[in-house]
Amino acid sequence: MRLLHPDPIQAAETLAALLEKETVYARGDYLASFTLCDHGPGVSADDRLLLVDWMYSVVDQCEFKRETTAVAMELVDRFLSSCPPKASHFYLAERENFQLLAVAAFYVSVKTMERVAFGSDLLALAINGVYTKEEIERTEKELLHGLGWKVNPPTAMQFAFLIMSVVTPHIAMHDELVVRVLDEAAYQAESSVRDINLSRERSSSIAVAAMFNAAYQLLDSGIRQEFLLALSCILVGNFAHPKELQEARLRLQRVLDRCETTNDDTTHLPNEDESAATSADAALEVSAVVCRALDGCGPMTNGEQHCTVFTSSQDEQTFRDTRSLNDEMRDVRRSVTGVNEFDYGCVLVERRSYSE
Repeated sequence: MRLLHPDPIQAAETLAALLEKETVYARGDYLASFTLCDHGPGVSADDRLLLVDWMYSVVDQCEFKRETTAVAMELVDRFLSSCPPKASHFYLAERENFQLLAVAAFYVSVKTMERVAFGSDLLALAINGVYTKEEIERTEKELLHGLGWKVNPPTAMQFAFLIMSVVTPHIAMHDELVVRVLDEAAYQAESSVRDINLSRERSSSIAVAAMFNAAYQLLDSGIRQEFLLALSCILVGNFAHPKELQEARLRLQRVLDRCETTNDDTTHLPNEDESAATSADAALEVSAVVCRALDGCGPMTNGEQHCTVFTSSQDEQTFRDTRSLNDEMRDVRRSVTGVNEFDYGCVLVERRSYSE
């Protein structure tokens, strides 16, 4: 598949580099820490959501990448998480100023993510003159200096593509199914941008959470167990702690459930033959993978011929031979953990197919 990396070892090295890079792109809960005085109603999570939806509508109309919106909001969230109190108050006390910051961040994101000539004068025209060209450029300069010119954060879909590039060569997953998993992961990653709580999660955690959810929703039990097992083998190094990944997965699923309930949409519900499975069954299966990660995720010794995998349709344990899988993943795991001697410790968005 063209979009997946042809060499899983190189993909693992790139994945490790992105995980290292991600550590400098941390974000905090700036809305919770903001103390409003007597300067208006202030900015809310709903205001942020409206801006995200506006950005998605613009990128769709302009046929930009949807990741452009994710990067723009990452810039906004990270700037407000680290800027001085005076700047934080300026942009959070008034919705108009918060909107201006978002417009400037979108402008920066378009320039870094898209191959188009998109000047501030055109953007000012696109927003019907709400802000002038000079206001956008002045805010852009403040944003860039506040972020230390770090404007290329790793995105959830970058992580998802690399993870799939590492995992899929070792499991029996045809291209069409890989595309479906990537499409579902993209939908979930895009939905996560709209939620203020998920905005604090690392992009790699969102990618892993989306892929766990996509596997449960789209894959039959046999291939799902194989996929989750292979995925667990790379959850090492600078990924978040497995318990944090599990919490992110559940939080993301709750956001999706709210969106689907609001929009009466069933596109992203589990397969029909799995619809009777309880959420506890799903948690049991994923927890088995998390427990494997907590135990170290290391390749099994020659004397260990089996590992325990829980199915989502029964309580008892089933066993399968994982020696060949662990043998194949050994070099990949070494690349993830050892490259460069790193020290590791509700509007439903439209899908776009990754098959092209």
